[in-house]
Amino acid sequence: MSILHVFIYVCPAQEDIFAGVRNGIEGDSLNQHISKNLHLEDKEYDYITRVEFSIRRYARFLFYGPIFKKIEGLIIEILQTHGMDQPVVFYLADEGVWAELIRDIIKRHAHTRTSLLVNVQHGLMGLGIPSLLWLRKSLNSIARLFSGYPIFGYGFGGGACDIHLVYGEKEVEFLKTRQIKLALSAPTLIKHDLRQQYQKTVNNQAVDPGLVLVVLPACVPGSDMRCNLPELLNTISPVVQWVEENTEYQILVRPHPGRRDRDTINLINQSALGPFVEIDLEKQLILGLSRAAFVMGVQSTVLFDSLYLGKVPLAIRSHCHDEALPFPHEVIDVRSAFADKLVHVLSSKTREHYTSILNKPELDWKHEIERFITQCPDTN
Repeated sequence: MSILHVFIYVCPAQEDIFAGVRNGIEGDSLNQHISKNLHLEDKEYDYITRVEFSIRRYARFLFYGPIFKKIEGLIIEILQTHGMDQPVVFYLADEGVWAELIRDIIKRHAHTRTSLLVNVQHGLMGLGIPSLLWLRKSLNSIARLFSGYPIFGYGFGGGACDIHLVYGEKEVEFLKTRQIKLALSAPTLIKHDLRQQYQKTVNNQAVDPGLVLVVLPACVPGSDMRCNLPELLNTISPVVQWVEENTEYQILVRPHPGRRDRDTINLINQSALGPFVEIDLEKQLILGLSRAAFVMGVQSTVLFDSLYLGKVPLAIRSHCHDEALPFPHEVIDVRSAFADKLVHVLSSKTREHYTSILNKPELDWKHEIERFITQCPDTN
């Protein structure tokens, strides 16, 4: 009996978040694991990006209907070409409405076959239950009645997914409280493609021990940020200015991928940050990330990325964002004296400590999924 693995790409990204999983199953010489990719068109990914980084994301149901139908059709096509005795594992890098959508489609069309939905963590997740959960569920029931599709997700660990591959143990512990069947810490597996990109890049471009990369959040309404982008730039500028004036480090600032328009670039140049930084205009994150030895940010997945590339992740706390991040990192708080802490953080000793993380092994996913299917054969 073979297992079919279906990787569903609904969110545009610069790294293949499923690469580690796929790499782990494709070495199967007995052909017990078969993989399929479900992709949308480039124009559809562009459309999704425009919706997600605008106020339209609060009314996704008005914009995603045709895409929902297309995904359902593609999944039906895949299921019809494989035997009913073949377990199917679907993979998704989303915990919002897309997860509810795929779960609904599985229920409608998988019938009696063993079907699993695996969430691969794609960004920093709020470890809490969303507010007004009852209202989301009620509105989803109404939406399903009239359109056949949901309009809201239920947050991290909301129940649509059977298995979660996550960044660390804090996420695992949280998911246990939400009765998820299986949650596994798999940071190097998730970041497999990013690490591969990094190795290729540093072979051609050495790490610059004197470069600090500053990654900016989108600061869009509805995010965890408590201030807009102009206010954030002014808030973090004392840290950047201190580094520029008191060390030999160079500062490279990277705008959020959802805000790389000309207005944002002008905003950075005209802010208090402008005189002290160079702006990273490269489309690919990995180029600047590979060059840097230190990475500063507020709340950014890039801080986690930097950790698993052996960089020093430095979170800047302020009134804009004051929550701890669920992985090892350094902290600078702009509301108190930070010079001595910066001297320590930017030292070679700190850098050596984080470089050792590069050697962490990957999770044996093939073993884990085979064991889970054997123990839970009736999942659908």
